[in-house]
Amino acid sequence: MLSQTKPTPEIIAKYNAGKALLKANPSILDGKIGELSAAAQGPAKKFRDLLLVEDADLEKFMSGGNAIKAGCTASVRNELEGFKFDFAEVLGLWDTS
Repeated sequence: MLSQTKPTPEIIAKYNAGKALLKANPSILDGKIGELSAAAQGPAKKFRDLLLVEDADLEKFMSGGNAIKAGCTASVRNELEGFKFDFAEVLGLWDTS
């Protein structure tokens, strides 16, 4: 996902578009978050909320995401690893074609 590649203008544009989409419809990820275990829902909501922070550029999002994951158990980190694909797909950050 975004954290595993060097930000290019295309990645930054997708990030900004995904952020705008989430800002316009903050509940867009609720269904995917609801599919997670109770233990993973809190960190997943933190990822969502991190994207809603006004001044959270891509670099701040990536470092904040790493901090969120660092505070999780291994099983929750594994679950979030799968969630990131759903997160990215819903927000158009991931090219699924």
